[in-house]
Amino acid sequence: MRKSFKDNLINKKIASIRKYYRKSRLILELQLILYNNYNLYIRLDYFRKIKTYRLSWFDLDDLDINYIEKSISFEWISEEIVTTIFKILDMKYKEPEVFYDYEVKEGIVILSCFDNDKEYTYKFYKYIPKKLAFLSDIFIIIFSNLPRKLQGFLIELHAELENDVTRYECKKEFSFDLFHDDINKIFAFPIIERGKKYYEENKVKFLEKIEDDRYFAIVEGTEKYLVVIKNDEKNKKMQVYCSCPCEFYCKHIYAVILAIRNNNFNRFYKINYKNSNISMWERILNFDYSLCLGIVEKNFEIVNDDGDIELVPIFDSNGKCNWQVLEDDEDMSLTRFLQDIIHDEK
Repeated sequence: MRKSFKDNLINKKIASIRKYYRKSRLILELQLILYNNYNLYIRLDYFRKIKTYRLSWFDLDDLDINYIEKSISFEWISEEIVTTIFKILDMKYKEPEVFYDYEVKEGIVILSCFDNDKEYTYKFYKYIPKKLAFLSDIFIIIFSNLPRKLQGFLIELHAELENDVTRYECKKEFSFDLFHDDINKIFAFPIIERGKKYYEENKVKFLEKIEDDRYFAIVEGTEKYLVVIKNDEKNKKMQVYCSCPCEFYCKHIYAVILAIRNNNFNRFYKINYKNSNISMWERILNFDYSLCLGIVEKNFEIVNDDGDIELVPIFDSNGKCNWQVLEDDEDMSLTRFLQDIIHDEK
């Protein structure tokens, strides 16, 4: 099979890194190829002159092969850690079955370990197969020595071992034209029927496009749920999120897609703390605000930074309201309701 330009470029970059490290002894090599649209290369080397082990990692997408030394991120590793890795392999090694499909282009994981005359190489797709569960400890060792932002890969790699594959699959970006593709192909039949009913019963209470590629919505079900749809219109890619407990494409997401396609938008209220140094318009332009659903008793109901719906007090401990309404509806409903509450509080 003929490799794509992207494949050849990734392989060329890895070859350049290997050449750069030619004077060291390679102990371990890990490649995550197009894993969540990320290309990560990790290697563990022994430097003979200084008798030290070093774990290095590279973002291959940002790597310039002419300036490899400027792209190196690394952590010094103790000999005990290296010894532990090979103890795991020696104790549990079995000739692996094939867990790798050469037709697959994305989510490829390749782990190779080198111990004198021995070489251990494992290739699989997305998740550590249950038959290779013993590799789990090696991945934990590797990622515990990497930055926290990369540790999300470790959690996902373990998805099959933890029986959480469905949860991860439904949160991944996938190829989809939000406005033209058949949504019934990605939803189960019972979900389709329930999603249509939710849409027809006007349970999508808020829907707004925030920034250039994200739709935020509130759907009323058993309780209120936040749905976020990230849409890459140019590349026809989509990613979905719902705060409900379901770990699959749910009825709330289905209802929101129907609402988007039918242009049934209803903007959120927008609020933030008062600050005389920043104008209201600047806050809106910089997305420096909270999406608000309204007022519940003496609390604003908002979407917090964790993607949850939260109640926050209108008044501080001194009985003062430090909030301002940045954006209201045409009837100024939120502003008038807030003024009534402030008046009653006095």
